[in-house]
Amino acid sequence: MIHKSDPLTVLLKLNSELGLELDETLIKDCYQIQKDHQYDKDRNTLPKVQAIVEESLVEKQGNKLI
Repeated sequence: MIHKSDPLTVLLKLNSELGLELDETLIKDCYQIQKDHQYDKDRNTLPKVQAIVEESLVEKQGNKLI
């Protein structure tokens, strides 16, 4: 069972309540990177998050072309 103050649950709820068009998979993947590296002293998650966002944008653009 997920506690209602779970950060991912809050992010997904806000996405829905605010009517944002962010893909839930994108939110989950970016959150997972943050979660996996939150205790790394020298973490540099920006390139990983950027890669996920760029891949998502490419997929979204590709779907519009089909």
